[in-house]
Amino acid sequence: MKRLDVIVVDDQSDFAETTGQFLRLAGHRVSVFQSGRSVLDALDHGIPDLILSDLNMPEMDGCELAMRIKRHAGCEHIILAAISGFEDEAQRQASRDAGFDYQFVKPVRLGDLQNFVQAVAYQRGLA
Repeated sequence: MKRLDVIVVDDQSDFAETTGQFLRLAGHRVSVFQSGRSVLDALDHGIPDLILSDLNMPEMDGCELAMRIKRHAGCEHIILAAISGFEDEAQRQASRDAGFDYQFVKPVRLGDLQNFVQAVAYQRGLA
């Protein structure tokens, strides 16, 4: 499988770094951020294949970030996956409405994350 360009954003730096390291070990190029603003700034320098974003972050939550990403030039086809510590239908609907393609519930099972990333690579023609 070829490498994906992945962004992980979560205000909990331990979770973001651990997830990023897991994806790096799987051979992907990963950038880790702790805020939505820093992700938006990074999009001016390159468009990733996949963004994994926490939903509950200060300053800019994941849903607002997703809506801004989808409006950002060249970012319409990024796969967005929400990561949340909560699982309820209202939040799932809000994340879908914001533009997320998928949602994980913390703690994220590494096998599920690996399968998802492989499916994204396959969809991108990189598998």
